Amino acid sequence: MDLHILNKEQKIAVEHQQGPLLVLSGAGTGKTRVLTSRFVYIVKKLNINFHQIIAVTFTNKAANEIKERVNKELGQQIESPWIGTFHSIFAKFLRKHSNLVGLKNNFNILDTDDQKKLIKQVIEYLKFENDVNESIYLNEIQNLKDQKILSSQKSQITKYSSIENITDIYELYQQRLIEINAVDFGDILLHSFQILSNNEDIRKIYSENLKHILIDEFQDTNHIQYELIKLLLNNNRNLFCVGDDDQSIYAWRGAKIENIINFPDEFSCSVVRLTKNYRSNHSILKAASSIINNNQNRLGKELISFNDDIPEQKINLKSFYSQEEESLWIADNISRKFKEDTNFGVLVRLTAQMRSIEDKFIKYALPYEIIGGPRFFERKEIKDVLSYLKLANSIEDDLAFERIINLPKRGIGEQSLKIIIDNARNNKISFFQSLKELLQANKLPSSLTSKTQPFVDFIIKIRDLINKTSLEDLGIFVIEESGYLKMLENEKNKLKKIENESRADNLKELVNALSEFENLDDFLEHVGLVNENQKKIHHNSIKLMTLHAAKGLEFDHVYLPGWEEGIFPSSRALEQNSSKALEEERRLAYVGITRAKFDLNLSYASSRYTYGINNYSLPSRFLNEISEVEIDKSGIIDDYNSSKENKTKTMNYKELSPGKKRMLEFLNKHKK
Repeated sequence: MDLHILNKEQKIAVEHQQGPLLVLSGAGTGKTRVLTSRFVYIVKKLNINFHQIIAVTFTNKAANEIKERVNKELGQQIESPWIGTFHSIFAKFLRKHSNLVGLKNNFNILDTDDQKKLIKQVIEYLKFENDVNESIYLNEIQNLKDQKILSSQKSQITKYSSIENITDIYELYQQRLIEINAVDFGDILLHSFQILSNNEDIRKIYSENLKHILIDEFQDTNHIQYELIKLLLNNNRNLFCVGDDDQSIYAWRGAKIENIINFPDEFSCSVVRLTKNYRSNHSILKAASSIINNNQNRLGKELISFNDDIPEQKINLKSFYSQEEESLWIADNISRKFKEDTNFGVLVRLTAQMRSIEDKFIKYALPYEIIGGPRFFERKEIKDVLSYLKLANSIEDDLAFERIINLPKRGIGEQSLKIIIDNARNNKISFFQSLKELLQANKLPSSLTSKTQPFVDFIIKIRDLINKTSLEDLGIFVIEESGYLKMLENEKNKLKKIENESRADNLKELVNALSEFENLDDFLEHVGLVNENQKKIHHNSIKLMTLHAAKGLEFDHVYLPGWEEGIFPSSRALEQNSSKALEEERRLAYVGITRAKFDLNLSYASSRYTYGINNYSLPSRFLNEISEVEIDKSGIIDDYNSSKENKTKTMNYKELSPGKKRMLEFLNKHKK
């Protein structure tokens, strides 16, 4: 193997002999090269059989990349069960020892839909009133499993979870899984942990056979993943972890930054810091460092640009009066460069920001795709609310009727729906007309009448309002009076609550989209054309995504819109009023900035139109943390020059709120 291609720090890490080591690998510093080189070094130089090395990744893509590179370096095709994701590796382990947890080795791994069906059966059997979506219980059960909490540990379940009936549901759900010889994704790790914890002889066999353990993206490990790895360690403790505490951005889904922060002390080992960045220019790295250096809970490192091929240029900072101006500038700026370059990434903090940008891309005929999720009008919550509008606009829309008749849940089951549909088909009328006529003729059971009459009345009310109110007011009426927004806000599950908050933001952005049209027909036509346009994806498309989805990617040109207080950092982080939440936001900023190679564009808008209200915004505090030297300030406007806000300029500085002070400080700092 050729170690000459490695820099000094990379070489030190790869040639590490025995014992634990943490490789703190900053963005763009070649962590995959180090990981694969380490694997090859162990085989070739330390004379360890590759079957005795476990290499754990977080994605199949990363696992395949490691396999390909190792195969190339070794000059042979290796097939190892110990290279893969946590779930793929431990699924194989579980099949070998399935009998120890009451399973046969041909067990099935249930997908999400099958898990939901099983949860539903459990709820029905226990005769609980299920006014909560099955996914809430399912997510909570997965959370419990990630914390190593078994269904039999009732006191622990009660201590960890406040969801009603979760103890009984979890217990019966696990019983049913065993009965049908199946597992869910949480079981793969939990059962494996049980086997290794409770069977010393098995644990000894594996720990003695596995001479070296390599872990990629160590900062993303959760509680049970870390505990599993420690169970496999032998006396040599050859644990080689590669990660970046500054890129720990998944706390909301269980990742524990403490795993990487406490690692050096827990294992009494040294840390190799990879700081030579081969991706970005000096200004970009300086900006990223100046922001992340404000975090207290970190191990610390300073990235250095080490790529002479990357042109040097300052960060472009733009300010706008509105989000529409911001989106228009992004589309226009990209269109001017698109012929020569195709590597563009637009990274947003909130999914709701995408709608306006998508709209401008379509108007400019720019090819784009959403990474890590559906396009705006394809999102579930958007399609749900649009179905109310579609049905009200045309009561013949049976597809819309079926989508929303029990959304939010009204207790209308399949049999009840069958009565409505059968009557419609027998009389050749729409589903809505069928329900309306059945109600008028008093041909439905009283229980079904009480559930469906309010729905019919609501659709009629929407139809009445279509030509009497603005579209944005109509949208607000549907979102609120349908109970949809309340359904999202009443979420109890922690992970689901975060997801629903994002869905609520998207619905508010839908109202903004409605405000741009004079009538419902034109708007629905626009949505249809947009969805049709979205099917035509160009291979050199612009990538639009959230900051969370951008991790691991890189682009020549990066656009980071919405750098305002309440957007970034998010309002939820600010509401928590905790350093922990703010530090995670700062790590997100670090990830976003370090995706750029040489062209980085930050922007903010002084106002955003949200849910029928024009909200004035302050520039993000993160902008003030960037060194002034690294920023091109020519695109900054004096946001408070307008007559509406000019009075701020004449106020006594001491009387201003901290936010207003920060706004004035920012403007003074970045004046031309």
